[in-house]
Amino acid sequence: MFSSLTRLSRAALIAGLVLIVLGVGKPARANITCFQDLRDCYGRAATRENWVDMWLAGLDCELAFTDCTRRALIGR
Repeated sequence: MFSSLTRLSRAALIAGLVLIVLGVGKPARANITCFQDLRDCYGRAATRENWVDMWLAGLDCELAFTDCTRRALIGR
């Protein structure tokens, strides 16, 4: 008896959490300008003189893209 009550309460908790996530969530999509900025940044990184500078500039582009995407999805 006790194990079936525990299973039922777990199932109810999971179902409630799924309903909350589906009901409150907004569609997640990155702003299209994030991808355009990434493309432009990669273009600027490709013009660096040596491969180390290109690589470091590319990493900077990735960080900027991650921040832009986070801001577009979360709004902060």
